[in-house]
Amino acid sequence: MNRSGAAPADRALLRRATRAIAVQTGVAVAIVVVAVAGIAFLVDARAQTARVQETVRTAARTADDVTDPPAGVVLLARSADGRLQRSPGAPARLTGLDPSKFGLGRSTFTVGSDSYQAFTSVRANGTRFVAVLNTGELGEERDRLGRALLLAGVIGIVGAAVIGGLIGRRATRPLGDALALQRRFVADASHELRTPLTVLHTRAQILSRHVGANNDPALTDQVRELVADTRALGEVVEDLLLSAELQHRPDRQERVDLAAVGADVVRAFAPYAEELGVELRFEASSPNEGVVAGVRSSLHRAVGALVDNALAHNRTGGHVTVGVRRRGDEVVLTVADDGEGLDPEIADTLLRRFGRGEQASGHGRRFGLGLALVREVVQAHRGRLDLDGRPGVGATVTMVLPALERVDPRPPLQ
Repeated sequence: MNRSGAAPADRALLRRATRAIAVQTGVAVAIVVVAVAGIAFLVDARAQTARVQETVRTAARTADDVTDPPAGVVLLARSADGRLQRSPGAPARLTGLDPSKFGLGRSTFTVGSDSYQAFTSVRANGTRFVAVLNTGELGEERDRLGRALLLAGVIGIVGAAVIGGLIGRRATRPLGDALALQRRFVADASHELRTPLTVLHTRAQILSRHVGANNDPALTDQVRELVADTRALGEVVEDLLLSAELQHRPDRQERVDLAAVGADVVRAFAPYAEELGVELRFEASSPNEGVVAGVRSSLHRAVGALVDNALAHNRTGGHVTVGVRRRGDEVVLTVADDGEGLDPEIADTLLRRFGRGEQASGHGRRFGLGLALVREVVQAHRGRLDLDGRPGVGATVTMVLPALERVDPRPPLQ
């Protein structure tokens, strides 16, 4: 099995992982390149400065006259009797310099836009020598070095990003195989388990009716628990199969009226809500404003899971309201209840598989898979699932999906 066998959501996940590896590799190399280039530039600049200082110092201390200075150095001399001498070919802008104005040792000065390093030394006979070197050429050399380092850095970063992308593809290929295998296993296992669980649930119901006729309360309670457990297991298998099918079959998208889905779910759950003593209501804005692109059975199952969850965590006399409205380019479906509520700080935990609140109760045995699978369905439809509420006050689950006219033709993302 190769990466092409993965579901569209898995492929999108692998692409993001590959890009992340490429970007992180590029950033790491960029940091190293910038650090190395900066260090190299500073070292070279300091070496050049030290070399210039040593050149003018040596020239000023060793000169016997001004006729043969080192390359690039201009020598100025003033004898004890005040006679001024300059190196042959000295720039005109330096002809006005007076050696007597320079202090002993190293100094710097500027003439116009040019900067100079100077060193002054006095002989035993009173002659003052000043060696002067224009550092402007060194600045140009530093600029050339900086541009070369910048170009090398850009090439290195781009190369690192390309190499990072290749490494990322190789690194994520096993992950893609594992995800594809996982999806296939979930789909196959769910499909194989659905039939025997359906048979088991049917037999448990038949057994429940026979036991109830014998008027054995203890045995009746046990059989009812068995029926509830088989129903819960069947729902888990259906959810897993639905999730796997949706990831592998994005082509099944069609025009879906989310308001009609919500109304159907409310009608289906009305008898169950009445049995629990909970008022179940449906509210919708103008018709045809809740149309999205997706798989109707998937969305129906997701909304049903939200309503089932709200009823399970409510109380006798409570209320559950399913609402659908248009908000800009989005369709918003909310399931609000006034039951036991939730702590907003654990909302992320509740959206993870097997994540449950500490005070979770509800009717029957709950496995903590519902909200996680609902979020997968919503994300596969390019939407998001939000939780809000307060303990003891109630909870609101909001499903936000893009309206039909703004649906991207690309495969759904997870």
